[in-house]
Amino acid sequence: MCDTSTLDISAAAEAPSRRKAVPGKCIKCKAAKPNVAIRRIQYCRQCFVKASVTKFRMAVGKSRKRVAWPRTKVLIAFSGGPSSSAMLRLAADLQNMELKGTDAMPPFLGAVVGHIDESCLFPSCPESNICAIAANSGIQLETLALEHVFLPTEDHLALLELVQTALAPGAAKEQLCVRLSKPAKDASCAEQLQTLFSNLKSPTDKEDMLQAIKTALLVQLARNSGCGAILLGDSATRTAVKAMALTGRGRGFSLPLEVGAESQWFQDIVAIRPMRDFVAKEIAFFNRWTRQPSAFVPTFTTAEHRRASINRLTEAFIVELDQDFASTVPTVCRTLQKLETRPDALAAAPCLVCGMPAEPDAHTWRTRLTIDSNVPESTPDTSENDTFDITSCLCYSCQTMLRHTAPGAQLPGFCSSRLHAAAAGSSLVSENQDRLRKQIENFIISDSDSDDN
Repeated sequence: MCDTSTLDISAAAEAPSRRKAVPGKCIKCKAAKPNVAIRRIQYCRQCFVKASVTKFRMAVGKSRKRVAWPRTKVLIAFSGGPSSSAMLRLAADLQNMELKGTDAMPPFLGAVVGHIDESCLFPSCPESNICAIAANSGIQLETLALEHVFLPTEDHLALLELVQTALAPGAAKEQLCVRLSKPAKDASCAEQLQTLFSNLKSPTDKEDMLQAIKTALLVQLARNSGCGAILLGDSATRTAVKAMALTGRGRGFSLPLEVGAESQWFQDIVAIRPMRDFVAKEIAFFNRWTRQPSAFVPTFTTAEHRRASINRLTEAFIVELDQDFASTVPTVCRTLQKLETRPDALAAAPCLVCGMPAEPDAHTWRTRLTIDSNVPESTPDTSENDTFDITSCLCYSCQTMLRHTAPGAQLPGFCSSRLHAAAAGSSLVSENQDRLRKQIENFIISDSDSDDN
């Protein structure tokens, strides 16, 4: 059924004929015997690959028209998995296509492959294989390690240390208290990263924090490389799973930005998801028939049971349902296309942890609906000069994540940068806003003086 011979995908697919389908023949060429059936539509090997090329190019073209982003360099987010590997092959082919005619030109000024090294958390991650796959594309590779978020920079000389939490359902006031601190001098960035994840209680919380860190690093890579857009490899199957999981974690406020075909939440960077119309089966056959290699990327729930995390449970539910009802994933994705970002979400301040819009008064809404048997006996006092409340700066999901985090955990450096920007821009609404701004400024000044001495 599967012929593994290499195909040339440099030529764009020709327009299919409008003749009726011929029983037992490919839906496109009407001559060859079909090799695969995708959503009950049968393709031969060559027509399937050409159709995949056309689908990808149409997705990129539609995204450019919808958000009207200029012709610029793009960062191809590459994890090494099957979907990102297929996207890398398709994007490289699109960028290097032969110019035909006076108006033909590649859609991008240039391309950079961006990869986040996760070997600090997952030692079995095949980083050498991933880098080799990226190198074979002929596109420049830029890499950042996860522990890079703890490197001190001009933007974040201090870290936010979680002091105490008191998010009791029905309480008069909920608080997540932090203070500015410096990491231990004898602790490396890798040790700080591992300590952070050891303080997170559940695999779901760890997956949320990992996604927040990877998003921040990809945006940093794009800015450092002069890219105005990021291509993300979320397939249709992954998008359906992600939408259900995000909804279950209370991220509906930012859902259109996190699963949409395009997102302009980061003002100078446009996020594009051109693989959003490809189901996992299509990606598997495309990689096989074009001999595009991919790597196995471990996660926190690798080889775990289906209830290990919300993401794992949702994935098992969607995949098993799609096996019996082939329209499951397309139906979910078509429904997601109808979602629109609310105006108040676009105007909201970014969450300190995930960077997505933080819904105003999310903590108030949470206290009315959340049921929890672990009710703290007292509420922390934030009147001290070295602590302050960041509850209003967090989205609902990140409030839940930090609520179960052990006190003393130090958050990544970009959290303090976002807090400083919020305080400087007067977007932080709290009783101690002026004290917070002065404390951050004094901390940075005193820290710089100590370094000079």
